Amino acid sequence: MNKTLRDRAGRRLLAACILSSFSPCAFSYPTEEMSSIPIQTLVMPALRTMQVTLGEILTAETETGTAVVQASDKTTTAITEAARTQREAENFNRQADRLEAARTAYTVPDNICSESASGTASQVSQATRAAASKLASGGGVSSAAVRETLASLPVSPRQGGYRSALIHAAYCTPEEANVYGGTGMCPGVSTLPGGDIELRSLLDGAGQPGKSPELTFTQAQTDAAMAYVSNSARHDAGRSPGKGEIQTATGQEYQGLLTQYKAIQSAAVQPQLDMVAASQPLDATRDALTEARQAPSAESYYQQTASAQAKQTGEMSEREFEAFEVGRRYANTAWNTDLQAMSGDNLTREVARQQSLGNWLALGIKNELRQQNIIAGQQLALAAKADYAPQLQALSSQMSAGVSVQ
Repeated sequence: MNKTLRDRAGRRLLAACILSSFSPCAFSYPTEEMSSIPIQTLVMPALRTMQVTLGEILTAETETGTAVVQASDKTTTAITEAARTQREAENFNRQADRLEAARTAYTVPDNICSESASGTASQVSQATRAAASKLASGGGVSSAAVRETLASLPVSPRQGGYRSALIHAAYCTPEEANVYGGTGMCPGVSTLPGGDIELRSLLDGAGQPGKSPELTFTQAQTDAAMAYVSNSARHDAGRSPGKGEIQTATGQEYQGLLTQYKAIQSAAVQPQLDMVAASQPLDATRDALTEARQAPSAESYYQQTASAQAKQTGEMSEREFEAFEVGRRYANTAWNTDLQAMSGDNLTREVARQQSLGNWLALGIKNELRQQNIIAGQQLALAAKADYAPQLQALSSQMSAGVSVQ
């Protein structure tokens, strides 16, 4: 039976029942659908397919959710780890900064010994002044001829000439040796030629022409320098009077003039004495040099510039010590390397020391002034001799005549 026939039969049955409901003999019976081919063949397979599809969708959603949760966990872990690493790095950097600040503020640099000169400057200066007064009377001079000339009382110009010639025999030049070599006045060419007549004996130390300047003198160079002092600034204008001569009125006047001349001569000689004294090796510099040379940059500069005398004895003169203290910064490239490695307070202190450039220039000016003072002293000595020599010679003749009369 097809669906159309069923629908028609059902409508007829429904109409019959409605009509018969007005009759007392009418009855109604319940019915039950026991099977349905459409439900079984169409609906149920579709529902099973939908169920399988929904199961697959649920499985996919579950897997997707699990993957999302896992990815989220990994992201959270990565962010947490990155934050922790960043915090540790920041803590390390802050700690390193604090340690560096403490190091720069409180660590003593290797070249702190560069300040050692300030602690010994007064001792070096005092030793130099003491050496100058000692040299004036021949102390510290090994040459007998030079020492006796410096220590003796004034003699006549003629006798003074003999002394100068005797002294010069030890400083004979090659040119002089070609003329009168082999005589008593020039036994042979000296190892310090012209040491008693050349200004470089005061400035750079006596020696062969072309040698490097030496600011700390050897004993032989000191003798030559003092011979130059004697020849250039201690001119003999007149002899010292004898015991009988000085008791006369003329002798007393002569002695007064001679005393005045000696006072002027002392001023003429003093700059040269100071130069020679400042060129003597001083024990006061030993400790300061030992400390300063602990810095590699200072040690390298010392090996480059120190005089042979300083390297041999470990002592420098005041002149060389001053030049070393100034030059080992301004004229020392190794000091620039030290400067590059400094920071903080150490750098500030070292930058303040860069005024050593000015000190270097001032040292050069000081040396120039010393040379000018030496020349001015010699001019003063010559002027004094020109003024006093005629008077002393005239009075000397009168004294001699007066003594012979007695």
